[in-house]
Amino acid sequence: MESTLSETTNKLLSHADEIRLANVIAKGKAASLKLAKGGASEAHTARLNNDIELAEDARTEFVVRNQGLIWKVARRYFDTGHTHEDLMQEGQIGLLKAIERYNPKIGTRFSTYAVWWIRQAVGRSIANTGNIIRMPVNVSQSAMQLRRTETVLTQELGRNPKQDEVAKRMQWTVAQVRKVTKSMVWVESLDEIISNKMDGAFTLQDKLSDETVVQPEKQTGMGFLKTDIEAAMGVLTTREASLLRMRFGFSGNEICPLSVMSVKFGMSREGIRQAVTRAMRKIKMSPYANGLREYCGGD
Repeated sequence: MESTLSETTNKLLSHADEIRLANVIAKGKAASLKLAKGGASEAHTARLNNDIELAEDARTEFVVRNQGLIWKVARRYFDTGHTHEDLMQEGQIGLLKAIERYNPKIGTRFSTYAVWWIRQAVGRSIANTGNIIRMPVNVSQSAMQLRRTETVLTQELGRNPKQDEVAKRMQWTVAQVRKVTKSMVWVESLDEIISNKMDGAFTLQDKLSDETVVQPEKQTGMGFLKTDIEAAMGVLTTREASLLRMRFGFSGNEICPLSVMSVKFGMSREGIRQAVTRAMRKIKMSPYANGLREYCGGD
């Protein structure tokens, strides 16, 4: 039984069989539409169901007899890191799409038509899942083609090929090679162990600084800044100091909009703005101004 199935699987359909099966599937689709509308007699319904079953059998025969075609396409992508099973599964999806869209009236052989759909399905799957950083399908396929060419040239030359040598073999321009090479992003794992005889083994993550943690020198500088701001506020009246604290969020408070401040102080927005400007001018004219400028790079 297994021997018979293997022989059937490897034997492609003749063009006459492709046309016959495609017509059976088309008849089954039409039967499904008629059945969905309802109103058919019991005898007519039975005939429609029979046409649908024959269409399913035809699809199955299409799939079984074209497994070799899927394998022929999928094996070109075995060096992408995907398992053979995954590639064959994606090829099956492309084949099923080809079966549903094949029109024998065009005159094209089904195998010729299906290859494009299988290649598209496999290539799109690799582009979507093969890279941590997703690339467009056409760019991903160009990158795979470039890798294969570089591998072949490396074996032939016994060294890494130059970009002009790769371009010549692929019939590309050097600019095209550079563009695709630039898109081939290599991703390193943070858990990758880096050996160091002096420090012992550590991971890449151990060497990266935590951006969410305030560095000691920065924290110390912020402390000095806060102290200097409070000292400078001493030249202001209590009301002026309160205005600046609310307007700029000093002392850990949130920045307050003019509309809220105008209600709190019983002043117009323009009055608040002018009062804040006067208070800032006082600080600029005070002995503390030069010290505060140092935090701003001298501005």
